[in-house]
Amino acid sequence: MAIGRTLRSATTGLRGPSSLFLAAAIAAIGVWVSAQTPQVFQFYISATNADGMPVKDLRPDDVIMSENGVRQTVARVEPVSVPIKLTIAVDNGLESADAIAHYRVGLKGLVEALPPDVEVTLITTAPQPRTVVKPTTDRAQILRGLNGFAPESARPRWSDAVVEFSQRLQKEAKDKKATPYLPILVMVSTISLETRSYEPDDIQKAVQYLMTRKAKVNAVLASTRAGTIALPDTDVTQQANVALPTTKATGGRFETLAVANKLDTLLPEWGHDLATLDARQSAQFRVTVERSKGGELQKPTIEIAREGLKGTVTIDGYLP
Repeated sequence: MAIGRTLRSATTGLRGPSSLFLAAAIAAIGVWVSAQTPQVFQFYISATNADGMPVKDLRPDDVIMSENGVRQTVARVEPVSVPIKLTIAVDNGLESADAIAHYRVGLKGLVEALPPDVEVTLITTAPQPRTVVKPTTDRAQILRGLNGFAPESARPRWSDAVVEFSQRLQKEAKDKKATPYLPILVMVSTISLETRSYEPDDIQKAVQYLMTRKAKVNAVLASTRAGTIALPDTDVTQQANVALPTTKATGGRFETLAVANKLDTLLPEWGHDLATLDARQSAQFRVTVERSKGGELQKPTIEIAREGLKGTVTIDGYLP
């Protein structure tokens, strides 16, 4: 469950609904406090200036934490980076021949919109999920991969790709030395009927783990059939039956397109949005507060004291 909340500058005050949202967020943090020293706890802030650009120089005196109206001691404000890593899964199955040219144009624009240090993995889903480009920041290698796959005379395994993405993240979680990052899955598919190797329970468990891991899934389904397919028709495909709840549960995006050529512009737009998210994820601050009393948090509020700044608070650095 995402608990990120927007903060306002202390110069404008926190009144009405915004104060309630913050209180709810910090109450949720209170559940986490019990595992820490009672009078010391931490949270994360992603701050932006009036132009929406991430702030990289937040200081302890820029953050005000209060309980019952009593200001607490902000002991440390430390920069923390939780960048995104992107996995792209494309349907290269039976109905993909007319869409692949648009995949390539759109995905090239998406990749080029990303910061150069964002790691990208590319997989195809027919006849089974297969890694075309292993995780890399080498843009030339990624772009070669986008041009290197061909349509297959097999149905896509869209849901299998979701399950195996989740399994990969579960395997990574066993590495205690791994640095934190936000996993993003972008899935591009036709409305072709898919084939599945996994049972519905397997898919549900996979999605549940993606939620726990704070991963985000974004999916677009495009028609490649002759004539114009009404969007409600694309919403009832097997892929949509998984994509709709999965993207909603993970805070991602889901779109259907009546024609594949709209991928040319849609996917670069997604790339720019992911670049913005990465910039905010990579420029966060971990705030350590020394409370005057232990026990449960009492009517907590958080404000940013520096004029003109806004921000979002989370318990773990994963923005909603």
